[in-house]
Amino acid sequence: KQPTDLSFGITASIGSSTHLKNFRFVSGDIDLDFTPNFTTSFNVGFIVRQKLTDRLRLQAEPSLTRFGASYSEGFELRGFNFQTDSQTELLYVQMPLLLQITTVPPDVTVYGRHRPRTTYHVTTGVYGGYLLDAQFSGENTGAPIGIEFSGTFSNDIIDQYSDFDIGTLLGVGLEHGYGTKIGLEGRVHFSIIDSGDTEAFTFKPQNLAISITGYFLF
Repeated sequence: KQPTDLSFGITASIGSSTHLKNFRFVSGDIDLDFTPNFTTSFNVGFIVRQKLTDRLRLQAEPSLTRFGASYSEGFELRGFNFQTDSQTELLYVQMPLLLQITTVPPDVTVYGRHRPRTTYHVTTGVYGGYLLDAQFSGENTGAPIGIEFSGTFSNDIIDQYSDFDIGTLLGVGLEHGYGTKIGLEGRVHFSIIDSGDTEAFTFKPQNLAISITGYFLF
Protein backbone atom coordinates (compact mmCIF):
# COMPACT_ATOMS: atom_id res chain seq x y z
CA LYS A 1 0.00 0.00 0.00
CA GLN A 2 1.20 3.50 -0.87
CA PRO A 3 1.18 6.10 1.96
CA THR A 4 -1.54 8.77 1.81
CA ASP A 5 -1.86 12.23 3.38
CA LEU A 6 -4.99 11.12 5.29
CA SER A 7 -4.91 7.86 7.21
CA PHE A 8 -6.98 6.03 9.80
CA GLY A 9 -6.21 3.53 12.51
CA ILE A 10 -6.96 2.00 15.89
CA THR A 11 -5.13 2.50 19.17
CA ALA A 12 -5.01 0.99 22.67
CA SER A 13 -2.94 1.69 25.75
CA ILE A 14 -2.28 0.38 29.25
CA GLY A 15 -0.74 2.39 32.05
CA SER A 16 -1.09 3.91 35.50
CA SER A 17 -3.01 6.92 36.74
CA THR A 18 -3.50 8.85 39.95
CA HIS A 19 -4.70 12.19 41.34
CA LEU A 20 -2.31 15.01 42.16
CA LYS A 21 -4.34 16.01 45.23
CA ASN A 22 -6.08 14.08 47.99
CA PHE A 23 -9.36 12.27 47.41
CA ARG A 24 -12.29 13.04 49.72
CA PHE A 25 -15.53 11.19 50.27
CA VAL A 26 -18.26 12.64 52.46
CA SER A 27 -21.56 10.92 53.22
CA GLY A 28 -23.49 11.53 56.43
CA ASP A 29 -21.03 11.23 59.32
CA ILE A 30 -18.40 9.66 57.04
CA ASP A 31 -15.62 12.06 56.06
CA LEU A 32 -12.63 10.39 54.38
CA ASP A 33 -9.45 12.07 53.16
CA PHE A 34 -7.08 9.69 51.35
CA THR A 35 -3.66 10.12 49.74
CA PRO A 36 -3.80 8.87 46.12
CA ASN A 37 -1.54 6.19 44.68
CA PHE A 38 -1.26 4.88 41.12
CA THR A 39 -3.79 2.40 39.76
CA THR A 40 -4.25 0.72 36.38
CA SER A 41 -5.57 2.87 33.53
CA PHE A 42 -6.45 2.07 29.92
CA ASN A 43 -7.48 3.64 26.65
CA VAL A 44 -9.04 2.32 23.42
CA GLY A 45 -9.95 4.37 20.39
CA PHE A 46 -9.46 5.42 16.80
CA ILE A 47 -6.88 7.52 14.95
CA VAL A 48 -7.45 10.11 12.21
CA ARG A 49 -4.12 11.43 10.92
CA GLN A 50 -3.53 14.29 8.48
CA LYS A 51 -0.05 14.78 7.02
CA LEU A 52 1.00 18.47 6.89
CA THR A 53 4.60 18.13 5.70
CA ASP A 54 7.11 15.28 5.63
CA ARG A 55 7.97 16.06 9.25
CA LEU A 56 4.67 17.37 10.67
CA ARG A 57 1.26 15.76 11.06
CA LEU A 58 -1.99 16.39 12.95
CA GLN A 59 -3.78 13.58 14.73
CA ALA A 60 -7.17 13.20 16.43
CA GLU A 61 -7.89 10.20 18.65
CA PRO A 62 -11.53 9.82 19.76
CA SER A 63 -11.33 7.26 22.56
CA LEU A 64 -12.69 5.70 25.73
CA THR A 65 -10.36 6.27 28.70
CA ARG A 66 -10.27 5.14 32.30
CA PHE A 67 -8.37 7.20 34.87
CA GLY A 68 -8.45 6.93 38.66
CA ALA A 69 -6.37 6.34 41.78
CA SER A 70 -5.90 3.77 44.54
CA TYR A 71 -5.81 4.21 48.32
CA SER A 72 -4.27 2.04 51.02
CA GLU A 73 -4.17 3.63 54.46
CA GLY A 74 -5.79 3.72 57.87
CA PHE A 75 -8.70 5.95 58.88
CA GLU A 76 -10.92 6.56 61.88
CA LEU A 77 -14.70 6.17 61.72
CA ARG A 78 -17.05 6.63 64.68
CA GLY A 79 -14.18 6.25 67.10
CA PHE A 80 -12.84 3.02 65.59
CA ASN A 81 -9.75 2.41 63.41
CA PHE A 82 -10.04 0.81 59.99
CA GLN A 83 -7.81 0.09 57.00
CA THR A 84 -8.93 0.69 53.42
CA ASP A 85 -7.80 -0.91 50.16
CA SER A 86 -9.85 0.98 47.62
CA GLN A 87 -9.82 2.90 44.36
CA THR A 88 -11.64 5.41 42.22
CA GLU A 89 -12.45 4.58 38.59
CA LEU A 90 -13.29 7.45 36.23
CA LEU A 91 -14.54 6.63 32.72
CA TYR A 92 -14.24 9.36 30.08
CA VAL A 93 -15.03 9.84 26.42
CA GLN A 94 -11.89 11.67 25.37
CA MET A 95 -10.67 13.60 22.31
CA PRO A 96 -6.93 14.30 22.09
CA LEU A 97 -5.83 16.72 19.36
CA LEU A 98 -2.13 16.17 18.70
CA LEU A 99 0.80 17.54 16.71
CA GLN A 100 3.58 15.10 15.88
CA ILE A 101 7.12 15.81 14.66
CA THR A 102 8.76 12.81 13.01
CA THR A 103 12.09 11.82 11.53
CA VAL A 104 12.24 11.30 7.75
CA PRO A 105 14.55 8.45 6.68
CA PRO A 106 15.35 8.02 2.97
CA ASP A 107 13.16 5.77 0.84
CA VAL A 108 14.74 2.43 0.00
CA THR A 109 13.41 0.30 -2.86
CA VAL A 110 14.30 -3.29 -3.68
CA TYR A 111 13.28 -4.54 -7.11
CA GLY A 112 10.87 -1.61 -7.37
CA ARG A 113 9.20 -2.21 -4.01
CA HIS A 114 9.47 0.18 -1.08
CA ARG A 115 10.98 -1.33 2.03
CA PRO A 116 9.31 -0.68 5.40
CA ARG A 117 11.09 1.98 7.42
CA THR A 118 11.29 2.94 11.07
CA THR A 119 10.71 6.52 12.16
CA TYR A 120 10.81 8.24 15.54
CA HIS A 121 8.50 11.00 16.68
CA VAL A 122 7.55 13.43 19.45
CA THR A 123 3.89 14.05 20.28
CA THR A 124 2.38 17.08 22.00
CA GLY A 125 -1.17 18.33 22.27
CA VAL A 126 -4.30 18.82 24.34
CA TYR A 127 -7.27 16.66 25.18
CA GLY A 128 -10.82 17.18 26.36
CA GLY A 129 -12.89 14.57 28.12
CA TYR A 130 -16.51 14.06 29.21
CA LEU A 131 -17.09 11.97 32.34
CA LEU A 132 -19.41 8.99 31.82
CA ASP A 133 -19.04 7.21 35.16
CA ALA A 134 -17.22 7.56 38.50
CA GLN A 135 -17.04 4.82 41.13
CA PHE A 136 -15.39 4.57 44.56
CA SER A 137 -15.07 0.94 45.65
CA GLY A 138 -12.90 -1.45 47.62
CA GLU A 139 -12.59 -3.21 50.96
CA ASN A 140 -12.35 -1.92 54.52
CA THR A 141 -10.96 -4.00 57.36
CA GLY A 142 -10.67 -3.53 61.12
CA ALA A 143 -11.62 -4.82 64.57
CA PRO A 144 -14.01 -2.21 66.01
CA ILE A 145 -15.16 -4.34 68.98
CA GLY A 146 -12.25 -6.76 69.12
CA ILE A 147 -13.66 -8.92 66.33
CA GLU A 148 -12.05 -8.86 62.90
CA PHE A 149 -14.23 -7.13 60.34
CA SER A 150 -13.99 -7.05 56.54
CA GLY A 151 -16.48 -5.46 54.18
CA THR A 152 -16.62 -4.45 50.53
CA PHE A 153 -18.33 -1.32 49.24
CA SER A 154 -19.11 0.52 46.03
CA ASN A 155 -20.35 4.11 45.72
CA ASP A 156 -21.36 6.21 42.73
CA ILE A 157 -19.38 9.46 43.08
CA ILE A 158 -20.04 11.10 39.72
CA ASP A 159 -21.58 14.11 41.51
CA GLN A 160 -18.20 14.81 43.16
CA TYR A 161 -16.43 15.21 39.81
CA SER A 162 -16.67 17.79 37.07
CA ASP A 163 -18.39 16.64 33.88
CA PHE A 164 -15.38 17.80 31.87
CA ASP A 165 -11.63 17.27 32.02
CA ILE A 166 -9.06 19.23 30.00
CA GLY A 167 -5.37 18.48 29.90
CA THR A 168 -2.09 18.29 28.02
CA LEU A 169 -0.34 15.28 26.54
CA LEU A 170 3.32 14.61 25.77
CA GLY A 171 4.78 11.48 24.19
CA VAL A 172 7.70 9.93 22.35
CA GLY A 173 7.49 6.91 20.09
CA LEU A 174 8.51 4.93 17.05
CA GLU A 175 6.67 3.71 13.98
CA HIS A 176 7.41 0.97 11.45
CA GLY A 177 5.99 0.42 7.99
CA TYR A 178 5.47 2.17 4.71
CA GLY A 179 1.77 2.41 3.79
CA THR A 180 0.39 0.27 6.58
CA LYS A 181 2.15 1.06 9.86
CA ILE A 182 2.40 -0.09 13.45
CA GLY A 183 3.63 2.10 16.28
CA LEU A 184 4.51 2.23 19.96
CA GLU A 185 4.55 5.35 22.11
CA GLY A 186 5.07 6.35 25.73
CA ARG A 187 2.76 9.12 26.94
CA VAL A 188 2.09 11.37 29.92
CA HIS A 189 -1.39 12.88 30.44
CA PHE A 190 -1.80 15.81 32.83
CA SER A 191 -5.06 17.60 33.71
CA ILE A 192 -4.77 21.37 33.74
CA ILE A 193 -8.10 21.91 35.52
CA ASP A 194 -9.39 20.58 38.84
CA SER A 195 -11.48 17.46 38.34
CA GLY A 196 -13.61 17.92 41.46
CA ASP A 197 -17.07 19.50 41.48
CA THR A 198 -18.73 19.81 44.88
CA GLU A 199 -19.80 22.74 47.03
CA ALA A 200 -20.20 20.68 50.20
CA PHE A 201 -16.46 20.25 50.86
CA THR A 202 -13.03 21.00 49.41
CA PHE A 203 -12.18 18.49 46.68
CA LYS A 204 -9.85 19.51 43.87
CA PRO A 205 -8.09 16.49 42.37
CA GLN A 206 -6.27 16.53 39.05
CA ASN A 207 -5.70 13.50 36.83
CA LEU A 208 -2.19 12.29 35.99
CA ALA A 209 -1.54 9.24 33.82
CA ILE A 210 1.48 7.48 32.30
CA SER A 211 0.85 4.95 29.53
CA ILE A 212 2.30 2.78 26.80
CA THR A 213 0.28 3.11 23.61
CA GLY A 214 0.23 0.75 20.63
CA TYR A 215 -1.48 1.54 17.35
CA PHE A 216 -2.11 0.29 13.82
CA LEU A 217 -2.59 2.54 10.77
CA PHE A 218 -4.18 1.19 7.60
